[in-house]
Amino acid sequence: MALELETILNPVTVSLAILAVTYVFLFLDKIHRTIISLAGATAMVLAGKLLGFYKTLPESPHDSLENTVLGAIDWNTIWLLFGMMVIVGILEETGIFEYIAIKLTKLTRGRYWPMMLALGWFTFIASALLDNVTTIIFVSSITVSIASLLKVNPIPLLIGEAIMSGVGGMATLVGDPPNIIIGSAAALSFVDFVVYLGTVAVILGFVTNAVFRWIFRNDIAYQVQTSEDLKELMALDEREALRDPRTLVKMLIVFGAVLLLFVLHGKLHLLPSEVAVAGAAAALLWVRPNLVEVLNRTKWDVLLFFAGLFVIIGGLEAAGILGAIAGWIGDVVLEYPVLALLVILWGSAILSAIVDNIPFTIALVPILLNLQGMGVDVFPLWWGLAAGVAIGGCATPIGASANVYVLSLSERSGHPIGFRRWLRIGLPTVFVLLVVASALLYGMYELGWLRR
Repeated sequence: MALELETILNPVTVSLAILAVTYVFLFLDKIHRTIISLAGATAMVLAGKLLGFYKTLPESPHDSLENTVLGAIDWNTIWLLFGMMVIVGILEETGIFEYIAIKLTKLTRGRYWPMMLALGWFTFIASALLDNVTTIIFVSSITVSIASLLKVNPIPLLIGEAIMSGVGGMATLVGDPPNIIIGSAAALSFVDFVVYLGTVAVILGFVTNAVFRWIFRNDIAYQVQTSEDLKELMALDEREALRDPRTLVKMLIVFGAVLLLFVLHGKLHLLPSEVAVAGAAAALLWVRPNLVEVLNRTKWDVLLFFAGLFVIIGGLEAAGILGAIAGWIGDVVLEYPVLALLVILWGSAILSAIVDNIPFTIALVPILLNLQGMGVDVFPLWWGLAAGVAIGGCATPIGASANVYVLSLSERSGHPIGFRRWLRIGLPTVFVLLVVASALLYGMYELGWLRR
């Protein structure tokens, strides 16, 4: 009996059980996701300490952070989110989001589908050039203002932007954090990503539009009902929405500098989080807003949710689960190279929908590098991995940082999306995107474009 219990209570089964229970409660959507995340993280740490695979803290300040809570948390993501929340929070007080909302609403004459297209492709392009988390923080705030102005449901717009940010982020080296990891390991440049995945991302963007046209057909049917409504809409003066033009000028300068540094951060050897926090500090020093109000607008629940989720995923990594999956994929590469491309694409997409794509990417990269050292052509697999983690992250509300932010914002705006509603939209959309991406990457491989 003791032997059977010892066999069941091992790091792999226990860590998987904790992950499963956490996701069940997230799916039920009865308890706030941050509470569930922190509870799951606590359970993972306690189980890790009892079974000896996961530590709370290093025993000494000089010890390695490997297999510890501090090592599991992706502080780059946490500080990036915090810095951009501060910047956007100060910008929001100037009225710039209401200004853009009125302007865009007048240009589209209040029609839902043109608005969805305009916001979606703006998000796509901005996510490719900058960072998809930064982009979604900015665009989603504008979207909530537009929905409030038109008294329409913001949920289709917000989910559409989150998914378009994931698709757009795959197109460039700086668009998504896993791309930076992949580019560094495989010596792939900004131009390489544009050449090999840029066109794929654009095609997937149009496919996403087609899927949304069907899924959101009832919301898209909305139009401004009467000529009086339209006249009232067109009579709005967007300039009156600007409450503090002087602060707006200062913040636009800070925001512009932050965006420029995001583009150049690789050459300057700066982390995106360092750029965001530096921008937040500069904004606070220059504008000197009410700090308590700024901190109150910061979405601490999002930051805590991510911290807890990173701890849970760190437990899976410490238990050897992510490494085992990566090793299995490595075996497939040796036997069936074309099949391996599709396995990487679909496998990384599925796992990125369940766990954060960063630790999975980190676990898989050494496997591909070892295979490359053995003379195996892994060049196509880098692109399958980059596309898979970007697409898969769109499937669930916790698959990407941008999704979690949108989920939190929807609650604060009075139109909560909820875990199950996101799945009803995200899962079919991602399935279609994966089918199209499979065809595109397979065709590129057969034509020799993905071989070196």
